[in-house]
Amino acid sequence: MRINPFIMPIVLIVALLGTTFTAQALGVWSTSGRTAVDVANLKPTDLKGWMTLQQVIDGLKISQADLYQVGGIPSDTPTTTALKDLEEVIEVTTFREKLTAYLGGTAMNPEVAPVLSASTPTPTATPKPTGVAGATATALAATGQVHATATPLPAGQALPANQIKGKNTLREVSEQCQVPMDKLLAGLKLDAKTDPNTAIKDLISAGKLTEVTDVQKVVAELQNK
Repeated sequence: MRINPFIMPIVLIVALLGTTFTAQALGVWSTSGRTAVDVANLKPTDLKGWMTLQQVIDGLKISQADLYQVGGIPSDTPTTTALKDLEEVIEVTTFREKLTAYLGGTAMNPEVAPVLSASTPTPTATPKPTGVAGATATALAATGQVHATATPLPAGQALPANQIKGKNTLREVSEQCQVPMDKLLAGLKLDAKTDPNTAIKDLISAGKLTEVTDVQKVVAELQNK
């Protein structure tokens, strides 16, 4: 039997179109212009504006949460939304770049870096203060007292008596003004067991001192000896 030479080309065309349409109906094959894309197995560079978020999720094998985080997409955006409809949020070209960096684990621009830093940063321990001034600050913190430690003076230089403030502690006065603690306590008529980390203003509040000038006067006398 002789076959019509026009039959075979028609059969091949029908078979080809049928395969393509079937794949499109199943959502595993899409075409755009001259480029055919297997949406079931995508690479970030394959992303097209006509693709929906769900197609990208399925094709890249990425979770919706991760995809939305990488693209900065609002969480209430439907997965049926096409990428071209998200231009105000993120452009397709930029989305490709961010997903390439995210999935490839490569270095990326600072704008994307926060996405990869999903883990909680390890807190850095604050170094404990050292030295006498540090010990003073630590002791005050432990007792709940808020006090700013005076800035240490250059070596060999004593703090003038008239610079003593109510916020200064007895220890600071002794060290900064370079007067012995025992003589300072004796001059102020304070108990020898008085906590040196006590601020002058607290001693005044407790009625053990009258005013700051009392301390200034005693220190000035000790400095002149």
